[in-house]
Amino acid sequence: MLYASSEPKREADSVDPQPIRDRSQHLLVIPVFPEFKPLELADRAAVEAVVHCFPPYSDFSFTNLYAWRAQVSSLHGNLAVQFADYLWEPPALTFIGHHRLVETAKQLLALAKAQCHPAVLRVIPACIAQLLTKAGFSVTEDDAANDYVYSVKHLASMHEWAGHHVCHSIRRFAARHPNYTIRHAPLHAIDTDEFRALFALWAKRKRGTSPQISHEHRAFERFLRLGDSNIEAVGLYVDSRLIGFSSFELMPGDTAIVHFSKTDHAFHSGVGDILNWEEAKHLHARGVTLYNWEQDLGLQGLRQSKMKYQPCNFLRKFTVHAPPRSPE
Repeated sequence: MLYASSEPKREADSVDPQPIRDRSQHLLVIPVFPEFKPLELADRAAVEAVVHCFPPYSDFSFTNLYAWRAQVSSLHGNLAVQFADYLWEPPALTFIGHHRLVETAKQLLALAKAQCHPAVLRVIPACIAQLLTKAGFSVTEDDAANDYVYSVKHLASMHEWAGHHVCHSIRRFAARHPNYTIRHAPLHAIDTDEFRALFALWAKRKRGTSPQISHEHRAFERFLRLGDSNIEAVGLYVDSRLIGFSSFELMPGDTAIVHFSKTDHAFHSGVGDILNWEEAKHLHARGVTLYNWEQDLGLQGLRQSKMKYQPCNFLRKFTVHAPPRSPE
């Protein structure tokens, strides 16, 4: 196993409900359940105090929660989350934490039912799902939500994958565009207009103005407003034209999470391969060992694209339903 995924601490079941505090332990920033509030930049420390105790699941990174307009609440010291602008309709409920997990799950499922939504929790981390399974909940793995994890060292050697089409793709691109350039910059220093223009071009060529594209566009705009120095962008240029970009966040434990990555495939079929290879080389030089490329959302094309880069592991997530009623 590349990530420790120990079961939640048993003694935490007796912890009294407390609002989540920031690391200074004196400023209350997250409201107590059942009240939710939209996530704000000032909530970062409070959120990360909880989620950094777990493997780096993409859904629970502060950047992802903020970009996708998550609403948050403190429930028994756990972080309860409602994704307001994720790809699901109606909004999805989930949580992460170590305290009174069974009671937390029951209360969130009851809230979903009271709101006339399906009584289901999504993207529940594996270690929490394991405990809920033992408590009698109906738990199923959600393959479409599992995060793909890669060895950065392995990705950085893609040009040496003998016989693999990715290797050939990289060499063809480099031969055709020997003067291509790569630019690295913190998120706050990029030319946001050219990144927006490439996103718009990708959307136009992909699916036009579908609801999924609209959701992602709003998330991308919020992402661009983040000023975190741990978030960096990689741009691929040919003749000063941006033809691909990726962005990553450095996480504790020598791991990076990719957030937004877009390319102009019409320019050359190998744009994505050369971009991912260059990004991996950069991360490898920085001492990053693992790369979380988020989930595939059940999209077959995205799944094939992620699988061709040979993931070394998955961060597994589960869907949770209420325990079945006992027969009368």
